[in-house]
Amino acid sequence: MARSYLTAAQLDGFRRYKYSSRDTSPLAVYIMHPFWNNAVKIFPTWLAPNVMTFLGWVLTVAIFIVLCYYDPYLVAAGSRNGHHEQYNIPQWIWIYIAIAHFSAHTLDGCDGKQARRTNSSSPLGELFDHGIDSMAIWLIGVCVFSIFGQGPLSLTMWEYHWIVVVILIGFYVAHWEKYITGVLFLPWAYDFSQLTLLGIYLSAHFFGINFWKFPLYKDIYLTHVFKWIAHSSFFCCFFPLSLYNIYRSKVEKTDRGLSLGEALKPGIPLFTCLSLFTLWAWYSPSNILQAHPRLFFTSLGIVFSNATCRLIVSTMSHQKCEIFNYMLIPLIFINIAVFLVDFNEVYVLAIYTLIIGCAHVDYGVGVVNEMCNMLRIRCFSLKPL
Repeated sequence: MARSYLTAAQLDGFRRYKYSSRDTSPLAVYIMHPFWNNAVKIFPTWLAPNVMTFLGWVLTVAIFIVLCYYDPYLVAAGSRNGHHEQYNIPQWIWIYIAIAHFSAHTLDGCDGKQARRTNSSSPLGELFDHGIDSMAIWLIGVCVFSIFGQGPLSLTMWEYHWIVVVILIGFYVAHWEKYITGVLFLPWAYDFSQLTLLGIYLSAHFFGINFWKFPLYKDIYLTHVFKWIAHSSFFCCFFPLSLYNIYRSKVEKTDRGLSLGEALKPGIPLFTCLSLFTLWAWYSPSNILQAHPRLFFTSLGIVFSNATCRLIVSTMSHQKCEIFNYMLIPLIFINIAVFLVDFNEVYVLAIYTLIIGCAHVDYGVGVVNEMCNMLRIRCFSLKPL
């Protein structure tokens, strides 16, 4: 590609990069890692780890596409705009989704072990893995909403929006934490959430999606438990642990030595992104979030992924993070237009999503190609250039 996304300083930083991470989750240490250590043995040694990473993401996308077909408006067996709408999701779909979800989680857990097994670990592998994860995290969150639907026995679309926001912030904070400390502390909630979602999909297959409409106490249903777990896991567990890790690295002087201003900079693109999308949804004359939630969340997810990938690049190359994402420029004008002119928001959202989707793919392919050329390796093959 003619366009270059990585500067000479960033490429030089990648050459000097050393991976550092800590996974202290009891679930991961005592259950998941032993399982993955055995599971990775079924893969041939000629298979590139990045292929496994990509296949895991493809499985997640496949789940999203299937649910887009059967439940385009995240209704399931609920109601939308006060009217009952039921989309018949075949019962067998949930066992397919459970298998695909479990396979994607397993591939994500085995790709790093495959890299060490084949002696092919590189900065590209980490960048590719975490970049793909940033595109999978919002897909995973949105997919499970089809089980719960909307309505008085479930959650509103705004409650789903805030769940997505919390999920995205949680994922971003892990990499923001690494930007400050230089160490990736793998979240305890990750494996727990993946196994929980697996259980939710299996329950939908064996008991039906109305299982989650079961009343626990008065107007409290099982669906509300999902919402509370999503919020509490971040505010009561993940966020405090991140602050503790940052504090400890400062005290022990093992952090990157950033000033307070520099340490806070990664928050600017994240909160600008989330704020602009939330404002559009809140003031939308056509209630764009309710009218086309999947398209709205897709657009939000793409911009979030691009901002996260750029933070990961800055962290791994030991450079200062970017404080503004160019994908937000059209979004600023869209928010202004909402107050000034009458326009078809759905068409604008669709065009915006298509443009930023192509731009994000171009960025990802460009960065990967530049990394491959610098390291003299191939992305999807163990054969050197």
